[in-house]
Amino acid sequence: MIILVVLVVILCLYLAHWRANAKRLDRATASLPVPPCLPVLGNAMIFLGDGEKVVKNIEDIAQICYKNKGAVKIWLGPKLYVAIGNAEDAKIVLENCLDKDRVYRFLRPWLGRGLFIAPLNLWKSHRKVLLPIFHNKVIEEYLGVIGERAEILVERLSKEVNKEYFDVLQYVTACTLDIVFETAMGEEMDVQHSTDSPYLRARHTVMTILNMRFFKLWLQPDCLFNLTPYAKQLRENIAYTHKFTDEVVRKRRMEYERNKSISTEQSDGKLRAVLDMLFDREIKFTDDQLREHIDSITIAGNDTTALVIAYTLVLLGMHQNVQDKVIQEQEAIFGMSKRKVNKDDINNMNYLERVIKESMRLYSVVPIIARKIDRELYLPHCGVQLPAGTSAVIGVFGIHRSKAEWGPSAEEFDPDRFLPERSNERHPAAYLPFSYGLRNCIGRNFGMIIAKTIISNVIRSYKIDATGIGPLKMEILLFPINGHQIRLTRR
Repeated sequence: MIILVVLVVILCLYLAHWRANAKRLDRATASLPVPPCLPVLGNAMIFLGDGEKVVKNIEDIAQICYKNKGAVKIWLGPKLYVAIGNAEDAKIVLENCLDKDRVYRFLRPWLGRGLFIAPLNLWKSHRKVLLPIFHNKVIEEYLGVIGERAEILVERLSKEVNKEYFDVLQYVTACTLDIVFETAMGEEMDVQHSTDSPYLRARHTVMTILNMRFFKLWLQPDCLFNLTPYAKQLRENIAYTHKFTDEVVRKRRMEYERNKSISTEQSDGKLRAVLDMLFDREIKFTDDQLREHIDSITIAGNDTTALVIAYTLVLLGMHQNVQDKVIQEQEAIFGMSKRKVNKDDINNMNYLERVIKESMRLYSVVPIIARKIDRELYLPHCGVQLPAGTSAVIGVFGIHRSKAEWGPSAEEFDPDRFLPERSNERHPAAYLPFSYGLRNCIGRNFGMIIAKTIISNVIRSYKIDATGIGPLKMEILLFPINGHQIRLTRR
């Protein structure tokens, strides 16, 4: 009986504290609009339901932002988020608040303290050490590997020539997985010829369950999630993916210890993978830390790159005039040759780069970014002083399609938006495919090189047709409900 009374008292104190804190935050942000709320749940219904409904709700919030100084507040239970849909306030948040919001905690059992979700103090020291590895001069050394895998993709796509529409993402994802496994881990997985492996099945299961946790409110509290069969499935499949990476780390470390005198190439002439270079840093990473960083690269980096490529291929199929210009540029670089892409070719693909950038603008594969507000922060565009204890959600999808930032044709596909003369006057935070500020994506140049190389190989071999992308859904990343449907004919 005494224990029950104590629990009731603790619960009452917690509720009183929550209510007082909520009132404080509500008063501080009183000038911001808020969508209709439910008791206790607040606006949590916005992020419930299927992926298509979530995207529709995000679009609705973007419209509220556009009509109300570019921001709106959202209550998710006791937690206050300020959704930002304008470039100026997004810039302020992303420059000043570098800690990720706690919503990313669902990824921690899988990615640990890897660079993507590392706490701020660890992120600062580790990023400094990792950054030189992603310098263009290092990345360009991987062009041979990328080119070989792209050629396999072109060969695999040949079975779809002159057939019906098909989802190209599955082919592209297998190709990019081969690339990131070989360049990050030094492992030749050959996913393109063996798409059904235990590791890939475990990886898919983990992503499916994590997506449910993000968008099903009742699965978010650990105490409830751990009562479901999903908890055991998640633990087992995360353990399997960790076991795979751990074995690679141990094997590569042993090879490194045997070859300490080698600086840039292995004794067999192969270039060093990212993992090999991490053994030789000023920070002596533990095996667990190496696994977390490598998993972050191969998991967080791969799917985003594959989606960008798939969206771009569909958009080229929808806009034949743009596809013709891409081909003209490719022919100016390669003639009729099907040779591999080299560093100079990459630098000369200026129009293709604009096409890829416009694809990333219209279809932001990471549609929202969430940051913790750890001190008072003034947002000049909406004129609000955010108190510490709130969180900010940067609506990348909304900002990328905002008429205020991109003009009346914001929802039209126009690669020439990224001509230098049209980009110079644009707000620097109006374009956020790789986030913004110090905590932007460390692999952005690597991703662009992979995208250019793969698209170049595909477009030089095949003419692409597509009718559209259709409705979208959010499953952590942004997907078309009907897939990335294209049709191919030989050039």
